[in-house]
Amino acid sequence: MAFERFIPPQAPGTRPRATIRPSGLISFDAASVAAFGLEKAKFAILFFDKMRKIIGAKITNKADEDGALPLSKRRRSVSLKSPQFFHQYGLAVEESQRFEVTRDPDNGMLLINVKDVKRRRGRRPKKA
Repeated sequence: MAFERFIPPQAPGTRPRATIRPSGLISFDAASVAAFGLEKAKFAILFFDKMRKIIGAKITNKADEDGALPLSKRRRSVSLKSPQFFHQYGLAVEESQRFEVTRDPDNGMLLINVKDVKRRRGRRPKKA
């Protein structure tokens, strides 16, 4: 008798999420991959809105774009690693945390709201 592969059904309404790890790894889950077509993407460019504390990820297939980071693909997730990004903006993730991912309708960037992530000691937001 032949084996059949079991693939657990994905609950309808599962929201796209990203996990951010202390090492500076951002992993987009299967719902994000499906919702935003990440299976075809090769690179991402990271942005940060300091006022709203939102990470933006612009997906691209062009390796020569400034700041392009390679995407790693696993079975059902896509990830990128940039500890320098978190260091530059003073974001400290002590343990892995999950965040909802949305798409900005104006520029198509994927958005991760990290307003609950603490800033590293020694760094203070500049006053406007």
